[in-house]
Amino acid sequence: MGAAAAHRGWGAARAAALLAVGLAAGPATAQGAGADGPLVARTPHSVRAAGLGNAGAALLGDAASIFANPAGLALVRHVAVEAGYFGGPLEAYQAVGALGVRLAQFNLGFGIKHYDFGTEEEVVPDPATSGVTGIPTGASVSAREFLGNGTLVYRFGLLAVGASVKLLQQRVADLEARGVSGDVGMAIAVFDIMALGFAVQNVRGNWDEESAMVLPRLTRAGFTMNYVDPQETYRLLSTVELQWPAARPARFLLGVEGGFVARAVGVLGRTAYATREEGRDTSHFTFGLSVTLGDLTVDYAYEPNQLLGDGTQRIGLRFTW
Repeated sequence: MGAAAAHRGWGAARAAALLAVGLAAGPATAQGAGADGPLVARTPHSVRAAGLGNAGAALLGDAASIFANPAGLALVRHVAVEAGYFGGPLEAYQAVGALGVRLAQFNLGFGIKHYDFGTEEEVVPDPATSGVTGIPTGASVSAREFLGNGTLVYRFGLLAVGASVKLLQQRVADLEARGVSGDVGMAIAVFDIMALGFAVQNVRGNWDEESAMVLPRLTRAGFTMNYVDPQETYRLLSTVELQWPAARPARFLLGVEGGFVARAVGVLGRTAYATREEGRDTSHFTFGLSVTLGDLTVDYAYEPNQLLGDGTQRIGLRFTW
């Protein structure tokens, strides 16, 4: 191996360590972390969803719902915009942005998710120790993942069907992988009272046959019920969801959200219980809080994490009109 090749190999190994830090909070399998696909595609799609145990099949009307169920845009009346951020282990962070608009019987959605694992100092093998130790070069290596989503929804009566096409990119140092896949979903919304949702993510896996990126299928089915009229002062809803990851045990979650909104100003709290994903050492419970100011909502979510000795905190904004 030449010096240049050794330089790249060592740099890639250092950047791979960045991915390992982020994946420590996510599932790992005997086939390796890559068998679960990019982490950016598996983290909660919105701050509200994170507080509800990463539910999404029947949470309708939020712009970021396109990442869980394309038909989730069905209750967007005019425009919905959403943004979220959370800081991961060490220097890692994730940013999410989504837009949903209604056009006659159709809804269009666009979204991006970016996960940055941070930067590590680049090191090359030290010849004096036969490569056991390294020498800093003064440069740095990094790892990041990106997901872009485009969604189309058609509504007829109480039923909505939708489909998404998504592009994924994973970069570790100077190594890069890309993937293309799609989601399909349907939703039945009975006004603002109840909703049923079903979605299949990563239909047929990675459509790019030349790519080594793994995009495993995930099937979701959920039911959301409002126990009081959400147009009144008090709010109370529950959501139940079953998830079937490919080649993994099914996952169950139950979330509750409640509070009050008076004259377009209010506070909502939420919590959820969920069975753990295989290989994760996180709590069964998640928590969230929202402050509503007219058409703008500020969201916060907290997920305890036993493995890293601390929890994950997220903050986001939602605007609906």
